[in-house]
Amino acid sequence: MITSLDNKTVKQLRKLHQKKYREDRFLLLDERLILLAKEKGYLQKLVYTGELPFEFADVLEVSQEVLDKIAMKEGLSFIGVSSLIEEDGKHEGRVLLLDRLQDPLNIGRIMEAAQLFGFDSLVLSKDCADIYHEKCLNACKGGIYTLHISHRELKEEIEALKKDAYEVYATGLRNDTREMHEIKASDHMAFILGNEGSGVSEELMDLSDEVVKIDMRNIDSLNVAMAASIIMYQFRI
Repeated sequence: MITSLDNKTVKQLRKLHQKKYREDRFLLLDERLILLAKEKGYLQKLVYTGELPFEFADVLEVSQEVLDKIAMKEGLSFIGVSSLIEEDGKHEGRVLLLDRLQDPLNIGRIMEAAQLFGFDSLVLSKDCADIYHEKCLNACKGGIYTLHISHRELKEEIEALKKDAYEVYATGLRNDTREMHEIKASDHMAFILGNEGSGVSEELMDLSDEVVKIDMRNIDSLNVAMAASIIMYQFRI
């Protein structure tokens, strides 16, 4: 059992809270995510104190003080180390494209809603916020492991979707913007959601088939996670 706070392995694990140290793994602090990572074959290591929560090949027993230091929070009895997810780039059903989102909490909430409403594929621009940030992982309700998630150049992704007979809709305000309720549902739909401050880029709007908006009263903008949830609910599968 490791009891020293200065142990090399302890220091390495603690560094995984920072993106720059996550070369091929990240920390899991939520029991549900740890069990899901194990089920999906992503769990690398189980770090625990007290009683072993379940049998696993690679385990590390530590003191409560050491576990608290690694987790940067108190009271947990075990945490996990996961491999990064495989980004297969598959398109199944309806697709969300996220353009330069900067809040990992928004991305996590969008993952949660995508599972609820049957949007199986999530494509993020390469400059989106970190999907392995604790805020995203806490909010995603397992979506990190259950959705088809990939990071792509969205311009190229839109072109690929169109070749696969997808209708691509950007959210935004233009002279030719249509109300969301005017759009007819189809099996191959993709929606672009934009940056929290500036929205979808003009370039991506130009590449989309149509620009659409949610009909609203009294306010002129929505949080991007809320907007995504409304769109996914309206076109749920």
